[in-house]
Amino acid sequence: MGICRIDQPSKSNYGYYVRIRWRGVIYAKFFSDKKCGGTDKAWEAAEAYFHELDASMPPDTKVGRLSSRNTSGVVGVSRAAGVKRGCAYAHWQAWWTAGGKTKTACFSIRKYGEEESKQMAIAARKKWEEEYFEAHPNLA
Repeated sequence: MGICRIDQPSKSNYGYYVRIRWRGVIYAKFFSDKKCGGTDKAWEAAEAYFHELDASMPPDTKVGRLSSRNTSGVVGVSRAAGVKRGCAYAHWQAWWTAGGKTKTACFSIRKYGEEESKQMAIAARKKWEEEYFEAHPNLA
């Protein structure tokens, strides 16, 4: 993906082709030497278009996308259960990344009940998302 030169003498096709793939969608445009007024001008137009298109797209990030493995129906919220040091536990947890480190907030099912602990985890994740997207509006 990017800018490539196209030279097809059999079709009288000369110019630069810009392609960017973002979240499964391909954006493409051809800049003909003839229409742009020469090879150099076609390159300049293609490069300008590429940078304009690239700048208009937020970085491709996993934030906010639901995984096929998700069972809670909410991004960043999961139910965990197991045995630790001989004691059984079950909780709903919210997770997010802050400053390059994974953070979690756990809510005990024994203490709050199944539905309330899930709702607390969802609220914790939602609070982080609001703060994150407020600080990074171009990713929303």
